[in-house]
Amino acid sequence: MTAVVSHLWRDEGLKPAITGAHLMIPALCYHSHIPEQYKSDYKSWAQNKDAPILSEKACALFMDSYIPNPEDFKNPLFSPFLFPTGRKSLPPSYFQVCGMDPLRDEALIFERLLREEDGVKTKLDVYPGLPHGYWSIAPTLKASQRFVDDSVKGVEWLLQQS
Repeated sequence: MTAVVSHLWRDEGLKPAITGAHLMIPALCYHSHIPEQYKSDYKSWAQNKDAPILSEKACALFMDSYIPNPEDFKNPLFSPFLFPTGRKSLPPSYFQVCGMDPLRDEALIFERLLREEDGVKTKLDVYPGLPHGYWSIAPTLKASQRFVDDSVKGVEWLLQQS
């Protein structure tokens, strides 16, 4: 939702401008609609199809519940990676990405494009080997505390960008 709102806000020229986007384990593009030129970097859907918490089957359950018409999976309001107006002039963006998440690579690709091609300031924290939303399932893990601490630091970073 954050990525969609950032695009729409920018495109509509709404004020005040959004000064930062916190993209926590974001869903940015339905897996079957990843643009061809990025497919070689998009391995997480297959690698993590049986991941705990968010598996391929769980993703299908959510997607089918939210978007009953599969044709709508390519709609930029569902897959903001595909926004026709591109990514330029989006606000600084902070990403938190889990390594054992089917959504991992769409976030990593999107962050890289923002930073390298569009000149958007980004901050990225990656949690290798950990599944989507792990900190909410196992809040007493040290890794969960790190995720929460990083969230606070990431928002602080976003506030410093304006």
